[in-house]
Amino acid sequence: MSYLFDDWVEILPLNFISPMTIGTIGLRNQLSGVSIPLDVSTTQSHYIIRADVPGIPLSDISVEVSDTDVLTISTHRKNEVQKNDKDEESKISERYYGKLVRNLKFPKDSIVADGIKAELANGELVIKIPKKKSGNENKIIKVFQKGKL
Repeated sequence: MSYLFDDWVEILPLNFISPMTIGTIGLRNQLSGVSIPLDVSTTQSHYIIRADVPGIPLSDISVEVSDTDVLTISTHRKNEVQKNDKDEESKISERYYGKLVRNLKFPKDSIVADGIKAELANGELVIKIPKKKSGNENKIIKVFQKGKL
């Protein structure tokens, strides 16, 4: 029997079902609920991931894929608060600073690591992952400013 979402179960974020995740995602991120929000969609030829990374420069974003078909998006947001008044003190601080990591596992041998493209524009990271049946090696994906591919 075939289910409508069988293939989606395979690409759910690793922390979607289990409270523990693999990779370098910190337990602090899990406990605080801070994560990189993303959408995953698919076409006949690609998986498309759109991740919100507002205020994070290109130099602080990393995208990797492992030989086990795990895509890792990691970012680092520095706390560069500039206070205009030396007597200014914070009363509410809701923005997250530090490292965030998101892992997604794809079905075995279903993606082409060499064909992955990643672009950053207006705080949105768009990653296009070609579908194909082949073995993969660990590969770091370079992120380009939109329009520079």
